[in-house]
Amino acid sequence: MAKDTELEMICRNSPPATQTHEDPFPQRKNKIVYHPTVKQWMSLLSGALIFIPGGMSMAFGLGWNLHTHIQTTMQLRYSWFVGFIIGALLAAPLIKSVPKRLFVLLGAFLVIIGGIIFTSVPYNYSAVLAARYINGIAIGSTTLAFLVHASEIAATENRGFCLWLEQNSMTVGIVIQVVYTSQWTSQVYFAADRLYGIFAIIFGVLAICLAHFIVESPIFFIRQCDDARALNCLRQLQRPEYAAPQTLQVLLHQLKTYVVETETVEWRDTLVHSPLLRLMLYRSMVAFGFSLPMNEAMKVANLVVLRDYEWQPIVFVILRVGGTFSSLYMFDVTGRKLVSLVALLFTAVLSIAIGCEYVDELSMVSEYHMSIISVLSQLFQFFAGLYAPSSSVYLSEAFPMSTKPYFIAACLTLQQVIHIIVICTFHFNTYSMYVYALFVGILMLILFVVFAVTMPETRKTTLGEAQLRFRKLLHLKCC
Repeated sequence: MAKDTELEMICRNSPPATQTHEDPFPQRKNKIVYHPTVKQWMSLLSGALIFIPGGMSMAFGLGWNLHTHIQTTMQLRYSWFVGFIIGALLAAPLIKSVPKRLFVLLGAFLVIIGGIIFTSVPYNYSAVLAARYINGIAIGSTTLAFLVHASEIAATENRGFCLWLEQNSMTVGIVIQVVYTSQWTSQVYFAADRLYGIFAIIFGVLAICLAHFIVESPIFFIRQCDDARALNCLRQLQRPEYAAPQTLQVLLHQLKTYVVETETVEWRDTLVHSPLLRLMLYRSMVAFGFSLPMNEAMKVANLVVLRDYEWQPIVFVILRVGGTFSSLYMFDVTGRKLVSLVALLFTAVLSIAIGCEYVDELSMVSEYHMSIISVLSQLFQFFAGLYAPSSSVYLSEAFPMSTKPYFIAACLTLQQVIHIIVICTFHFNTYSMYVYALFVGILMLILFVVFAVTMPETRKTTLGEAQLRFRKLLHLKCC
């Protein structure tokens, strides 16, 4: 009954039914702008900066901590992923009531605290372990808030671009971590982990400074029945040519309708028609795209061929970030589905090819086989980087508001659980790499077929339209 009363309050100030506004922006049919507005950029940039230390921490736990001065234990590797899960699960019930700026500020403060610990005591195992848990909690909570917030403030024609920032920033962090650890020298009397702490502090401080410019989602205030503040947010987020008072009122009414329709969906109906399982599997493929076994394979191949970490790790991450940047406008221009399916298919084939190189037990000492594995691993990272951002876009579009934070948290949790399981069970040798790479490749091929017939194309759709498409099981069109 209380819910019905709240929804009545939301719709109380709706425009009269006699007014018909099918498309408040008819001019966009001929002129489409795919890049975000300045206000949208500033609202997302602070969160994106927090993800850079997150990418560094993830790479640290997945094999790229080559010059650490503490023992690399299993717990040290998986601690960040446990912290991420804790942060995401704690943030889920708070999304509806806590402004996104507070999530960003809290995440930035935690990142700074972790960075200070790394900078101050890089030789203390317990302190570094605690710092990794803290950073994981910060990134987990910020990721969930970012995905929800970005999907709500983005325009229909640039939602893919806005959500792309999450995985792009994580990739930039991976690049920084891999490059500086692989090129570090023991002759430098400066702890490599201390440099990580300095990076974390810098990006944390920048995120706090930019948090001042965050514009809250209009939907956040609509749910609180505050039309005035919702209109103010809409006015700031729109381009000047689309910010006429009548147009803003139409947009407000559309958002109210979306809130009412998605808030009234029952949990039981949501679970029955939910794409949760599809999205959990879809996001889990990101975990296999940058994993401990694949990183170890690249490192060992590099040592066998070149006897040292020289240029190959740099090419490794350049191709990763190249794949991510290649998808910059693709999701909004070409479409989400086609790009992600092509990337997943090539990733699967390359994974199987890597596994086949480990058939012979002597391949580990063969420069020829290791050279092939090195090249295949680099190409693998390009297509894994191309695939990863699409998962963020789909996560932000798939679920109704009543369950969105919880279901996104579930998908993010599975991704981290996969990392934890692999870290705890994988021991690098020829047979293990053979089994792992073949398993990942075959799994990706199977899911390629599944996603080809079940994932919808959501380019140029509103959130409400995208969720209606996700409620259907079969989608054979790729564009």
